[in-house]
Amino acid sequence: MSTPVPVYKLQAFPRHEPNALFYMTRLEKLVQEFKGIDKPHSHTFYLVMWIIKGSGTHTIDFKTYPIAPCQLYFLTPGQVHSWQLSDDVEGFNLFFEANFFRSRFGNRLFQYPFFHSHQHQPLLEVAEKPAVFRDLFRYAWQEYDARQPNRPEVFLSFVHLLLETANRLYTEKQADTDTHLFDKIRQYEELLEQQFLTVREVAAYAEQMHLTPNYLNHICKKVLGKTASQLLHERLTIEAQRLLTHTAQSVKEIGFLLGFDDPSYFVRFFKKHTRQTPAEFRQSVIV
Repeated sequence: MSTPVPVYKLQAFPRHEPNALFYMTRLEKLVQEFKGIDKPHSHTFYLVMWIIKGSGTHTIDFKTYPIAPCQLYFLTPGQVHSWQLSDDVEGFNLFFEANFFRSRFGNRLFQYPFFHSHQHQPLLEVAEKPAVFRDLFRYAWQEYDARQPNRPEVFLSFVHLLLETANRLYTEKQADTDTHLFDKIRQYEELLEQQFLTVREVAAYAEQMHLTPNYLNHICKKVLGKTASQLLHERLTIEAQRLLTHTAQSVKEIGFLLGFDDPSYFVRFFKKHTRQTPAEFRQSVIV
């Protein structure tokens, strides 16, 4: 039987400071101190993970990535992940609340391609520029650990430097992507994240973006090779997979939660997008 996936807040972690909107720890220390952190769970905050050494696998929303040195992983609130790490793993985990970053940099947080997207992988390989990230993480850790005056302001500067440096490298790998069109995709995905349970018409999203449905569709096809409807359906499918895997609710109950009044239609929708019925999918992920 499936069990609910834990949702961790910053306060759940060892030595977290009351009311702090950020947290940083050595990955190897986190694994030792937080029992069960390797099991499927999600967060209410943003996560950046830097792998210095080790191997294993990291599964994020049902996609599994092989762990290797010089990798950066990015997770947004609500994403479910788990990992299997080798005993010699080393790295850093950096956590922060949205309001911590947005207090100075506004909506920039929603413009990074590795955050807020189910279309771009949450992994950046930086084998060609490891020294930059190695130094940034080391300095960020020193600042976090030293607890000097104005620490939140200085630490936020390091977070910003890390994300902007990662963004440059990430976008270099996305050749010929029109920045304006990519911003529109980000806006659409942000609206989807907020409204996909209640708003099912692409035209309604397009209206909020002051676009025609045809032009929104054109943008999605040009940048991602998918229709606007496909993005909506993929977001629904991911949520269905999360609920089937990490809750004990029935298929009928999950269908109702996702806005399907007819359980048989939910089953057809799910099978169309995964080639399995909800029951078959749930059985396949139970270990």
